[in-house]
Amino acid sequence: MNGLLKISCLIIVICIYSCNTTKRTDGKAVNDDKNNSQTISSEKMLEKGFIKGTLSESKSEGCPYILTVEKYGDKLDPINLQDFFKDDMPDKVWVKYSSLRMKNRCSEGRPVSIQEISKRTD
Repeated sequence: MNGLLKISCLIIVICIYSCNTTKRTDGKAVNDDKNNSQTISSEKMLEKGFIKGTLSESKSEGCPYILTVEKYGDKLDPINLQDFFKDDMPDKVWVKYSSLRMKNRCSEGRPVSIQEISKRTD
């Protein structure tokens, strides 16, 4: 029974490792998440769960930026956007976010927490 448990754990570890890496032509493994998402196609970003969005400065007090999500037409208040971009705020982004159950900071959009975000070139 103990041997079966060790083999099962080994199989799980191998599966997890193989799902998170790809092989380059030189034989070295590279983690997919470290690839520059600017060079990844729109199709791949959508497959990874990202949504196209546009950032713009807010006109109301309380929230500095508004994130407009193309798929739903939602206007969102990304409360942790400064954690990702300090100086150069892009206009077009790929984003993953989660809704928050908190009072709105401004009237333009509902608050969300950014999980992942990267610049979009298209």
